[in-house]
Amino acid sequence: MLYSSSWNTQEQWPNCFSGNMHGHILQLCVIQAVASFIHLEPKNATVLRGSEVHFNCSTDESWDVMTWLLGGRTVLTISVVHGPLGSDESVSTVNHSMSSLSVWELVLMNASFSPTLQEVTCELLPTKLGRSSSALFVQEKGNVRILESDQSVQEGMLVIFHCQASGWYPDPSVSWVVNGTTVDRGDYNTSSLQDPSGLFGSTSVLQMKAETSTTVECWASVSAARAHQSSSVKLTVVAPKTPQDYTVVIAVIVSVCMIILLAVLILFLYYRKKVKKSSSENKISASLWTVDLSSRRRSVADETRGKVNLGYYAEDVTSSGHHDLRNRADIISPPRVRAERITTSALFKTSGAWDF
Repeated sequence: MLYSSSWNTQEQWPNCFSGNMHGHILQLCVIQAVASFIHLEPKNATVLRGSEVHFNCSTDESWDVMTWLLGGRTVLTISVVHGPLGSDESVSTVNHSMSSLSVWELVLMNASFSPTLQEVTCELLPTKLGRSSSALFVQEKGNVRILESDQSVQEGMLVIFHCQASGWYPDPSVSWVVNGTTVDRGDYNTSSLQDPSGLFGSTSVLQMKAETSTTVECWASVSAARAHQSSSVKLTVVAPKTPQDYTVVIAVIVSVCMIILLAVLILFLYYRKKVKKSSSENKISASLWTVDLSSRRRSVADETRGKVNLGYYAEDVTSSGHHDLRNRADIISPPRVRAERITTSALFKTSGAWDF
């Protein structure tokens, strides 16, 4: 609290100047004035690390030296004659004194963090005037982040988010906000741990059912912070996938396979029948040729009665007689049969028929 030049005794002790002015009230005011000869404000200050903090020390008694202490260490000394003594860049002072009242303001330029309360003291000398103290509480604002990234899930699925807040003092207040609405504390769990430096780290876990697309935020804050720290991700909810019916596809595939198998079977049976028929025809032709050849041989043998030798050439045989014998030999020549139609069995039968 800053005091302007118009600050007066009525502002310091407002109770002494309100209500009726009966004797017993005036007596109470005199007692209060005697007891409050040194006053330090504010009595408690809570700020973030690095912030400016202001304290005012006032008295209506005379003094020689005013000393300011922070955590038991002297940070500023003021002489009633010479004013502030020495210089410290971390502190500054402003004189708001009037003729009947001394008011000095201490400004801490950069509040340093400490995990414990720091005592700020205004001490006046000579010592019979005493001292007054206030409590300074310096907090630390850390950072916060949601560990998961943007997600796209099916409607009705259970989604889990983790929020991590680190580097805070004191233990931060962590909360979740879904689509602009604060989530009930019973719907998430938060745990904290303090590290050796005195700072706190918190982890919060939120479980929710995906119903509509929304924005999920995690907030963390301490009392001295004017605004919370936040982290957010987007949750996109899509309609559940309809199970695909493969019945038609399977039926088509089975039908095609059956048609292919049936076609292959028909071709196989046709080819097999054709091969059997061709084999039978070859056998019949070979048999007929064998029978015909045997009958012709017997006819020639009967006519020649063993006197014809195709390899013999008699001198007394005329050319006409020889020509007649060659013609008879041509008659018994075997018929020409295509090679591919003569089977092995037919050849064996033919070989046996020539042995006469």
